Amino acid sequence: MNMMSYKLDRKTQSKLVVFAGLLLCVHTAYSQPIPVELMAGHHYASVNVVVSKNFTETSRLGFFHLNTITMDYDEKGNHDFTLQDLLFYEPIKNIRITGGAAYGKFGFRPTAGMQYVKTGKVLFILISPRINIDSEPTYNFFSIVRYKPSLTENTKLYFGIQLLNVFDANEHIKSYQWLRAGMEIKGIQFGLAAGLDEIGPQPDVQSNLGLFIRYEI
Repeated sequence: MNMMSYKLDRKTQSKLVVFAGLLLCVHTAYSQPIPVELMAGHHYASVNVVVSKNFTETSRLGFFHLNTITMDYDEKGNHDFTLQDLLFYEPIKNIRITGGAAYGKFGFRPTAGMQYVKTGKVLFILISPRINIDSEPTYNFFSIVRYKPSLTENTKLYFGIQLLNVFDANEHIKSYQWLRAGMEIKGIQFGLAAGLDEIGPQPDVQSNLGLFIRYEI
């Protein structure tokens, strides 16, 4: 084994150690229920997990976890897997500084950014810009808005939008806009799903219509 391959192996090991540490933090906090969304559309299906938690009710520290899997029915090459595990520090209420790791088709990358988060029983807002740290960095702008007005004690309307825009210094890489509209009954959300996806520097817009269900496991 030459010296160069040894250095690369050591670098990979270091990345895996950091990633394992972040996963341990997430696993520790996963004693709480994990919200999982399943969506089946006419073009592809998806599994989406987004968790944002402070370590305790009074702590300024916490974690953010995003895990998104998409499965194209026709083109296996279009399958996608994205994972983020971030630790955050909240110096000002609702404003966070984040750092951690991201993994996807681009490989493993350290990442850093900021978040604005507003939580409530009716309205949830997350705005999360970040940068993947690399010799040629990529930029990621991710956001979620969920609105759940009550109809009765156990029934609510449910509206959600999840947005992603990924680009580098030269061009657009990937974007999507996922919309959800339906009901929440006893903590389970379900209804209609719609998505618009754009991939590449000069993308065509691809639509995906279907149904979703979101629940805690």
